[in-house]
Amino acid sequence: MSFRRYVATGAFAAAFAMCSVLPANAQGGGGGGGGFGGGPPPFTPEPGAKDLKSVLYNWVWHVGMLRGQAENELVGTLDWHGEGTIQVDGQACTTTKLRVQVNYQIPGSRTQFECRRANGQTYSNIETLNGTFAWDEDRPGAEIVAGEGKATARANARDERMIRLWANPHGAAKAAIAAAAGGLPPDAFVQNPATLLDQKAAAGVKSNTTLAWEGSKAVLTFPVPYVNGATATATLDETFLMTSIVVRHGSNTYEWTYGDYQDFNNPLHKIEALWPGTIVEKRNGTVVRDFKTTETEIGQVYVQMPVPASIRGARR
Repeated sequence: MSFRRYVATGAFAAAFAMCSVLPANAQGGGGGGGGFGGGPPPFTPEPGAKDLKSVLYNWVWHVGMLRGQAENELVGTLDWHGEGTIQVDGQACTTTKLRVQVNYQIPGSRTQFECRRANGQTYSNIETLNGTFAWDEDRPGAEIVAGEGKATARANARDERMIRLWANPHGAAKAAIAAAAGGLPPDAFVQNPATLLDQKAAAGVKSNTTLAWEGSKAVLTFPVPYVNGATATATLDETFLMTSIVVRHGSNTYEWTYGDYQDFNNPLHKIEALWPGTIVEKRNGTVVRDFKTTETEIGQVYVQMPVPASIRGARR
């Protein structure tokens, strides 16, 4: 993956420039010598470094979230396709269609699936999240055009869906860095994480992310963004890829295990942005989702989940 240290990813840079979200120093070659031909990256951890800044930096670097010579964190969205089983009414339902879209800057997500139960009955749903709103759709973008589709409020599912967003391998890294910088996403987006943490430390900002070691595995604990009282504990392997994360929120415990990281992007868009091939989710000890990845689009694809008027008008 060393080419990421020297070659800017043009698609990412162009997408951010068009959206006018890149800070000036990231567009023109500032940020500690970043940009195209602007000098070495602003930070390189020492081999075997075990301090918090180095671990957080290695986490996002090894998973492929740092792009360009300035090595800013430029993964803003995810479009993920997979297959497997999902629990519906307490029973395993085998998917015939599965697509997850995430926008970390809203933050929001849309999980669209169709599945078949053991008795042959079929089920489908679109679980949608946008900030403080959660709802189900019978078609993507339901009710955005009057008379097309039906949106059903699911206020009670909001926290769980938000936890799921920040517990994925990219979301967890973003959340841990933001907490270490004393803020919330998207404060940490579009920046080099080491530069961000140095700036915050110099300003006297206290980290809300803690680091411990279990042998050669880093264990990081941090608050889950936008979910009061939720705390995540993520475990990274020796290559700084997240293998598991446990989130505790009230009486509920959520757990994910991840494995078989690869670049699952389309063969025409391989960029060494890694994603797990296996994803197992448990709630209070019971497996509720067991997925395998088939394809991803990681970077700056267009992902939106506008809130229908009927959902905005519904009380949480």
